[in-house]
Amino acid sequence: MMRLRKASLADIPAIMHIMAQARAAQRALGFRQWDDGYPPESQLAEEISAGRGFVLDDGDAVCAYAAIVADDPEYAHLHNVMTSPGESYAVIHRLAISDAYRGRGIGRRFLALLEEEMLSCDILWSRADTGLENLPMQKALAAAGYRLLCRHNFVWGPRLVYEKPLHNIQSPEHRNN
Repeated sequence: MMRLRKASLADIPAIMHIMAQARAAQRALGFRQWDDGYPPESQLAEEISAGRGFVLDDGDAVCAYAAIVADDPEYAHLHNVMTSPGESYAVIHRLAISDAYRGRGIGRRFLALLEEEMLSCDILWSRADTGLENLPMQKALAAAGYRLLCRHNFVWGPRLVYEKPLHNIQSPEHRNN
């Protein structure tokens, strides 16, 4: 049974392997959103230690990784295009799926679980950005109900910015009632 959990420092080797696979998949599709060595192990350790790193695991195997960053300062520049700029939000960064699980709908399931995690922390909006050529991520975000807001030049490069309201998503504890 797959489950979302906070990543631990012991997960870093598996996460680094998944990130390397994701970079290779990008290259195979003809684009380079993430440079070689991205993200550095130190960045993963920092976000995991801060409780922002999450993995999707399938028993003993880590099959996906992403970070949830609340109130990302780089998004402060986008307040004029956000639907509800004053409401709480978090940004999904570095979403990557293991090769062994890619193409099986895991990305959509992982996004839904990340959204549930955000909602459980009283976050009302999920946001994400992706490269201009990253068609798989653009399609995944659109299929998951994200709306394209704009193109923005972040410090990490030009990206398409998406958002999704979480107001109408029922948290797991409410679904069981």
